Amino acid sequence: MAKTALPGGRRPETKTSARPVVALRPVPLYEGSMTVKPRRATYRHGNLKSAALKAATRLVAKAGHEQLSLREVAEAVGVAHRSLYNHFADREALLDAVATEAYTRLAAILVKAETPQDYTAKYVRFALANRALYALMTSRPHATMKHNPPLQTAVHKVITQAMRIFCQDIGSPAERRRAVMKVYITLYGGISLYTAGVLDQPSEKALIAELSAMNAGM
Repeated sequence: MAKTALPGGRRPETKTSARPVVALRPVPLYEGSMTVKPRRATYRHGNLKSAALKAATRLVAKAGHEQLSLREVAEAVGVAHRSLYNHFADREALLDAVATEAYTRLAAILVKAETPQDYTAKYVRFALANRALYALMTSRPHATMKHNPPLQTAVHKVITQAMRIFCQDIGSPAERRRAVMKVYITLYGGISLYTAGVLDQPSEKALIAELSAMNAGM
């Protein structure tokens, strides 16, 4: 439709409706995914091994070492089980490491022993207070320890304390070895029979007294 011209040749002005200006608020950038997953614990290179050892020790104390797996330890720590292979070649290597720390703890206790009776008491109390851990310690084959220097060293620390206590008047290396062997046969046998309920001893105190008497003449 043609627009009517005004006098003087001017066209009528067209009015436009003014729209209100809306200020837009800044929207923060979305960072993340649709599903929020719990973050796993992160460890520095040296900390994961320590955390895994602590977790493995707790699990052994709770349920024994026979069924322990790397996957179970990894779940307890909160990492992928593949991460543990950076520190332990396999399950047996992890168990060896746990046993190494346990022998080191036992040696630190036995170094304070002053008499055969004191040594026997400290050894038996440790074994009975940490039965599952002691079972792991005594399950490590001695023949393979030469391939695991840390474990061998820890075991020798315990043996050294026995030699200090029980072999003071024995000069022959062969006789010293036999004397220590007798001590450990007595201790291991007595503890094993007592925990199995086979040995007729009414209490831990009675067991210690009996084993101390047996080791007194060593």
